[in-house]
Amino acid sequence: MRGKISIFLLAGLVVSLCALTTLVQAEEQKAQLYFVREAAVKPSRIMEYAAIVKELVALETKHEFPYPIYAYGTDDFIFYHSIPLENSADLDNLGKAMDELMSKIGAEQGQKIQKLAEGTTEYRKDGLVLLRPDLSYTPENPRLKPEEANFYFWTFFYIRPDKEKEAEEIAKKFVALNKSKNIPDGYDFYVAIMGSEAPLFIIIQKAKNAADFYSQDNNKLLGEEGKALWEKAWSLVRKYETKQGWFRPDISYIPKEK
Repeated sequence: MRGKISIFLLAGLVVSLCALTTLVQAEEQKAQLYFVREAAVKPSRIMEYAAIVKELVALETKHEFPYPIYAYGTDDFIFYHSIPLENSADLDNLGKAMDELMSKIGAEQGQKIQKLAEGTTEYRKDGLVLLRPDLSYTPENPRLKPEEANFYFWTFFYIRPDKEKEAEEIAKKFVALNKSKNIPDGYDFYVAIMGSEAPLFIIIQKAKNAADFYSQDNNKLLGEEGKALWEKAWSLVRKYETKQGWFRPDISYIPKEK
């Protein structure tokens, strides 16, 4: 049932645990795994989509769904719905929790939501990403407080085949260089676990708004060392793309602490 009536949780997700790469096994004790749904919403139906998600959030709140669901929206009408998992085995627990939620909602209401959702998106894709703290940079004295940074800038680096390890080494050098220069803005570094586009690295930077983001030119602070690292990094990239948008607390679900 959940594959028919869920807008963004587990619909269409078919994941074999044995398909996860050794990267997850090696990093899951210190890194954070996320299930992510990417939904490309039709511009003419943005309001409908948001209303449906808000209705689902209300149901998740009512029935105390145990997993938080963080929502983000980009300027090109892409929505990301992200669910943190304990590890790869937690996918099964997420599925059970979703089944339980759907049972509480009931078939009639679920079918109503599904009917409302029909045609609101161009596509929906599911995947797993791993937040790598060892490749992320957190400044000792951040320029912004966490609550101030709700603007997001995503950079997707599609790495050339067999160059993933080399690219990771460059990423580690970037972290060290940022620390040595006391760069005031940090970033989160994610690795896509599955998909035809792998290896894929995703870097997320945050700011107050677009003007604030573009006013910061930390590459200048990195100097010639940073320039040299970027030259090496670009030699390993087969393509890249960027997106910008916002964290959407209005359509996110964050369980109350007990």
